[in-house]
Amino acid sequence: MGNSNSIHNQVEECIICWENIEKIDKVTCIQCNISLHVYCEETDRNINTRQYCKCPHCQQIGTLCIKK
Repeated sequence: MGNSNSIHNQVEECIICWENIEKIDKVTCIQCNISLHVYCEETDRNINTRQYCKCPHCQQIGTLCIKK
């Protein structure tokens, strides 16, 4: 059968603060598939006084989403 990694066993880290992300506090970029905390994204957006979301990795506008 071989080895397989379960997405449930992997710990994801925020691209901004590098802390572990809980599922309920996670924002994902649909373009480059990075993850970050909701709080870190809001802080980044407010520091730069943007009224829209922008991925801190790929710089694409409108690609951040919350997956439930």
